[in-house]
Formats: sequence, structure tokens, C-alpha cells
Amino acid sequence: MKSKTNNSGFTLIELVVALFILSLVLSSAIYSVQQYADERVLLKDRFFAHNVAWNQLMNRYKVSQAWSAKSNQIVLKKKGKELQGRTDWVWELEIEKAMGQDLYRYQVMVESPDNDKTLSTLAVYLIKSN
Repeated sequence: MKSKTNNSGFTLIELVVALFILSLVLSSAIYSVQQYADERVLLKDRFFAHNVAWNQLMNRYKVSQAWSAKSNQIVLKKKGKELQGRTDWVWELEIEKAMGQDLYRYQVMVESPDNDKTLSTLAVYLIKSN
């Protein structure tokens, strides 16, 4: 009498290998999604830091007469905070006399509120009008 064997399923080893491959694919997909999310957060932070820097430069442009460095000062520094995107951003403004009689360099550096990493730096040159 012959016994018929019915091989209609997968073996245990085939299932383990398939699950291992599936776990590798899913873990790499999760890693890619996490990297994408982290990059979006960094881009959002840079965007807001850039806006803070521009706001400070435009404020100084409006009152550039009062903020020009004095003739005996080489660099004038000012620090502050600005709320942008529900975050208090720390900014530092440096005003220094540039080449020329009435030319000043205004530079704003905006740091991350979590650490001291500079996310945005902007500089403009303004001429003091008399």
C-alpha cells in the first residue's frame, strides 16, 4: 500500500525565512519614515529660525540710526528672545563697523531653544544716513 503525501503548505523553515525577510523590510521602512520625520522637524526649525533672524534685521533696519555702533566701539552686541511657531527662539545681534565711513554690518544668529546650536545666520550691510 502506498501512502500519499500531500505537500500543499509551506515548511517551518520557509515560514521563518519569509518572516525574517519581512521583518528586515519593515524595519528599514520604519527607519526611512523616522528619518523623513526628523528631517521635516529640522526644516521647520530652520524656517522659524530664519524668520526670527529676518524679523530682527528688519527691526534694526527701521531704527538703524539709533543702533549704529559708536565711533569708539568696534562691535555692539544684543541678545533677546522671540516667540515664533510656539517656540521661544534665542537670537543674538552683532553690529560692527565695516569698511567705509558709514557702513555697518548687522548679523543675527538664531539658536535652537533646546541647545546652543545655531540654526540660522543672516547678515546685512546698512549705511547710516545723517
